[in-house]
Amino acid sequence: MATTRPTDVDSFLDGLKFSRFHLAILALCTALTAIDGYELYVVGWVLPELAKDFGVPRTAITAAMVAQQVGMLLGGFVIPPLADRIGRPRLLLVCYAGMMLSALAIITTDALIPFTICRFFAGFFGTAMIPILVTLSSETAPRRLRSTMSTITVSGTMVGALLGALMQGFILEPFGWRGAFWIAVAMPAVMLPLIFFFLPDSLRALVARDPEDPAIPGLVRRMQPEGTVPVTLSAPPKAERTGTATMLADIFGPGQRFKTFLMWGIAISSFIFITAGVWKTTIFKDVIGLPWKQVALINGWNTVAGLVGMLSIGFFIDRFGFKRVMSGTFLLAALGSVMIGLTAPTLVMYAAVFGMAMCQHGGQASIPALAAALYPPRSRATGIGWTYAAARVASVGAPFFGDFVLKGGFGPVGIFAMLAVPLASAGILTFWLMSLKGAPQVVRAGHGHG
Repeated sequence: MATTRPTDVDSFLDGLKFSRFHLAILALCTALTAIDGYELYVVGWVLPELAKDFGVPRTAITAAMVAQQVGMLLGGFVIPPLADRIGRPRLLLVCYAGMMLSALAIITTDALIPFTICRFFAGFFGTAMIPILVTLSSETAPRRLRSTMSTITVSGTMVGALLGALMQGFILEPFGWRGAFWIAVAMPAVMLPLIFFFLPDSLRALVARDPEDPAIPGLVRRMQPEGTVPVTLSAPPKAERTGTATMLADIFGPGQRFKTFLMWGIAISSFIFITAGVWKTTIFKDVIGLPWKQVALINGWNTVAGLVGMLSIGFFIDRFGFKRVMSGTFLLAALGSVMIGLTAPTLVMYAAVFGMAMCQHGGQASIPALAAALYPPRSRATGIGWTYAAARVASVGAPFFGDFVLKGGFGPVGIFAMLAVPLASAGILTFWLMSLKGAPQVVRAGHGHG
């Protein structure tokens, strides 16, 4: 590389201003998470039509949903380490192609067993998308904007939820459940060429993997403003261990193991709320006694509030740090959950739902941002992916919560107080993690965090 100014990759990236390059990466990663959000939840949206067409009771579709969760659990541990080895965009191409083909195969099925097998593969290929995309966006961003870009990327999942609502309103009735899966085929088909031609690997990952990679000079030029002095990037010290040993040391090594377990505890706590919270519609309808129109209004209100929380929390984390913002957000979400039970079914309940959803989804979006800050570039996709995979274990217990509270005759106060417990746990564990030596801290001078 022709050079006049040598520098290390972190100094180079952190010195850049937010540009069209960053905006393009952010927009593409967010659009890709929207597809992920749509594809992994589409079964729940079309479940009644599926059961009717297959001639089975609705509860029989549970097998397909369990198979998807098993696929997500396995994929969460298997796929992310490959991203750290072969590159993020290459693996994204494989995974989105796998999701597209599984959706295409589903369209040709007319029985539950092949449908279930296809959903296993959809979960296997789809579960690692958010960790990889968050890794890519956070590694591209300057330090002062890492959390902002990470949480905006995750907010794409809420856009996917809105796409699902539009599908239910305009596609499901005229075209049936197969129409929903044609959308699941078309969206990745459109994005695959964009990934191939326009989504580069992160500069941090390229330099960490191979400082002599010929793609580095061109990527540096794309990121630099016109007219600036070209740079050469100094290579990081060579690792003394093998790739696998280095990765395991980054995640479970001395001084890092306990942080990783706390990170997993935060994610598990948050996912326990999410997976148990799938029963909220039933609780609002059968326990609180709201009519369907009000239940639909609450679900829409919840989605809007969640999008607001996801879009805004990264801004505050980049200015005030994870310890205050993320811990406080989860604790406020727990308070909001309790308030829902105390105020149901009054109008105040809607304010409590908005506050709880905004904080809960904001806290959830900050989990991959915290994991991205906790692990080095060479193992970042693995660290984030395994955090999500550990959290998927919690999804196994989701059906049992609804059965327990509905058969136990619990009222709104008791139910939403129980839902507040994992949210409070996530807040406490975040505060604990951020109080440890070596945890990512806010950097006042750069208005960012490490």
